[in-house]
Amino acid sequence: MSKRVAILLFLIVCQVFALDLNAVVPVFQDRNVPTQRNPIAQQPLNLPKVVDSTYVVGPGDYFEILTIKGLDVVQISPEGNVAIPECGFVFVDGLRLNDAKARILELLNTKYDAKYTRVQLVHMRWIQFSVLGAVAVPGRRTADPQLRLSTALDMVGGLLPTADRKNIMIIHRGGDTLRVDYSLYGNEGNDAVNVTMEQEDVVYVPFSRQESSITIEVQGTQKSLPCVPGKTILAYLGEAHIDQQMNFKWVKIKKPGLAAETYELKDVGDMTLEPKTVIEFWHREPAVYVGGAVARMGRAIYNPEFHAIDYIAASGVTIVTGSWSQVTVTRDGKSMSIDPHKDEILPGDYIEIPQSRYEAVKDVVTFLASLLSLVATAIIITTAR
Repeated sequence: MSKRVAILLFLIVCQVFALDLNAVVPVFQDRNVPTQRNPIAQQPLNLPKVVDSTYVVGPGDYFEILTIKGLDVVQISPEGNVAIPECGFVFVDGLRLNDAKARILELLNTKYDAKYTRVQLVHMRWIQFSVLGAVAVPGRRTADPQLRLSTALDMVGGLLPTADRKNIMIIHRGGDTLRVDYSLYGNEGNDAVNVTMEQEDVVYVPFSRQESSITIEVQGTQKSLPCVPGKTILAYLGEAHIDQQMNFKWVKIKKPGLAAETYELKDVGDMTLEPKTVIEFWHREPAVYVGGAVARMGRAIYNPEFHAIDYIAASGVTIVTGSWSQVTVTRDGKSMSIDPHKDEILPGDYIEIPQSRYEAVKDVVTFLASLLSLVATAIIITTAR
């Protein structure tokens, strides 16, 4: 009986000794045995790329926590908290990655030995942001974390030619606004202005002032571009992304406060422009149109040295042609009287010379006579019945 008691006491002492060892020496699982994870992680937890230490954590991010009890996975809740078993809650939403890890470790170390605790980010949430203003397709987007401004702008179709690249504003969720001179990134490759986006950021791209822009018109389509001192007409044409293989031959230039002038493109390729100038390109020769009391109505090739009298003469003056003082030109939907010997004619103008007054009156009288004849015939037929 005493032997059995001695053996039992020996086993109890061994068990107590083993428990004491477990209390001071961490027992890690065999590397060949799969690590048990918190069931909250229902997808592979791995990071596709290196995470910048300035990354701002938020709801949806996953952290892996190592203690003497093994591994556990926790997620930042919608309220911004991380729940750590047997330790409590810690708020980390909006903190930089390093600060969030430090705050989690601080709570862990209140229960576990700091020598055996580790925290690492194992899965990043997707972020949402909005882009408004001078972009091709403004709206709200969802993107991979660590999104840069350049990628965000690409996702909305890029900047419009009228965008003010020097004053792009990024409005953070807390209300702070960051103003970015994005032209430094495109022109000089300054990556410092290609900032990292944050959750719920709003990017506003203002339009450039129209007073400092150039307007390009091709086949009825208009585009506005910022006016840049020293930039040539051909440079503006290329920046507007217009196919130069259309073989443009003519260009009309309308400077502010001055009459429009038409040139062959080969003669003005190096010309520089001032703000508010309108440039119109043609891939065929410009024309004017002649109508009224002429022998051949229709299209005539534009000649910058011609006046209205030259186009009328080329179209054939007839015996019913009216007075030169009655010549009119229709331009931009408005009709006006002109001096056919002196006033300038522009491409697209419609020149009309009416019939003489004698011919006009004769036509009216002939029409009335025909009308009376029809009425008389109708009366006679009615009376005969």
